[in-house]
Amino acid sequence: MYLYPTILLDMTGGYKVITLCGSTRFKDQFMEAQKRLTLQGNIVISVGLFGHSGDAEVWTEGTKEMLDDMHKRKIDMADAIFVINVGGYIGSSTRSEIEYATATGKEVMYLEEPGKEASLTAAEQRVAEQSTRLREVSKALRQAREGLEALDAQQDNIRQLEEYLATDWKADYEADEAGEISKAVARDVLGQDTLYNLLEEISEFKENISQQ
Repeated sequence: MYLYPTILLDMTGGYKVITLCGSTRFKDQFMEAQKRLTLQGNIVISVGLFGHSGDAEVWTEGTKEMLDDMHKRKIDMADAIFVINVGGYIGSSTRSEIEYATATGKEVMYLEEPGKEASLTAAEQRVAEQSTRLREVSKALRQAREGLEALDAQQDNIRQLEEYLATDWKADYEADEAGEISKAVARDVLGQDTLYNLLEEISEFKENISQQ
């Protein structure tokens, strides 16, 4: 027997469950709708990431497809969907979600009156896309700076590892091979080529940075 709807109703305490759908470029409108609908006494399910508003993780391999499928499951959990159709804009992904919701008997509600749907103008589309790129590049730059600062803080450790590789590493490696170093001791540094590859990677990274 398929008990999921009954179980879900018990879990929600009778509150109406609404899943938000729409282009993630409208992040502010998503947040406003979530707040308003919640205060009206609904359980609101939203997107997990805003790919068109700076969450670059969305565009890694396989992630967008996973999130799209996951959002259909969020629709399965809902009584209704609420479409964030700012300016009447409904993209292909959102249209697919509306069709899915309709086919599964969900109520479909809209931020703006449907029937007067209009795509963003060329200028609006261009500005939205370039704004997304700006946020993604800014985020990447911030992460790169934080990474460089963290690496700079390890300079003394790097220097000592370089000295160790040039002096005592071989003897310690041979002692480990002979069973003279306890297995209870952390021995990561003795892994075949582990230390050498790490130092090479650091060197190549610094060289690439200097050439940027």
